[in-house]
Amino acid sequence: MSTFNGNDSIKKTNVAAGTYPFKLRGGYYWFEFNGTGSGTVDLKRIGPDGVTATAYITQITATPGQQTVALAPGSYQVVIAGFSANNFECTRLPMAVE
Repeated sequence: MSTFNGNDSIKKTNVAAGTYPFKLRGGYYWFEFNGTGSGTVDLKRIGPDGVTATAYITQITATPGQQTVALAPGSYQVVIAGFSANNFECTRLPMAVE
């Protein structure tokens, strides 16, 4: 059984380009990114084999960029290439009926 983070969100400020893994319990999420320079940002879900990353949101190239998206429970990673001084947040949105 997976262990999910308590507040079901991830927030990183002023980080370098790289890969940042985290887990989500599923639902609707706000994903926001802001970085300096140019590059790409991908949100990927780790597949059932526990290794293969499948792109879910791909190629956010504008800074700032944001999306509201429905995500299944599981392991995810944000992959940032090219940008510097990066800030991103992925936070579960509360729904009226759960």
